[in-house]
Amino acid sequence: MNPRLAQLIGDYQASVRCAVELMQQSAIPLPASNSDWAGLDIPQQGELTGGIRYFKHGYGCAVHLPTATVSFDFGEQGEIGGVTLSRLAGFAVNRLAQYGFTDEDELKHCFEQEVAAGSLVYSGYILYYVAAAESRPCNRVDGHTPSA
Repeated sequence: MNPRLAQLIGDYQASVRCAVELMQQSAIPLPASNSDWAGLDIPQQGELTGGIRYFKHGYGCAVHLPTATVSFDFGEQGEIGGVTLSRLAGFAVNRLAQYGFTDEDELKHCFEQEVAAGSLVYSGYILYYVAAAESRPCNRVDGHTPSA
């Protein structure tokens, strides 16, 4: 995978993990699926532990971390490792140059090349996953799924 894109995806996913950990610490139950999240009865916006603001949307959430705002969607089985071009661009917003991209068009071209090369695999609905990477269930950040 292109190292610039790999770094951006890695930073994005680390921020998503941080956001999910804050959600758990704030007693927000994490879903077993994206539709469970959509139906979860919590306030659409509020504060997490430490005064961190969040905004619940559709299949995901935007969390305003001190370092950056990260907006993500839960996967079909509650995974947190999925990415989209728009979510990556929004995360990097004014920091694209930090990742070696001159603008969003260059990021888009790189993203599309990695999809064509098979480095990013389409889930069938919205999200892409890094090929051969384990996706983490979001029921618990440590990767263990609670028993049913």
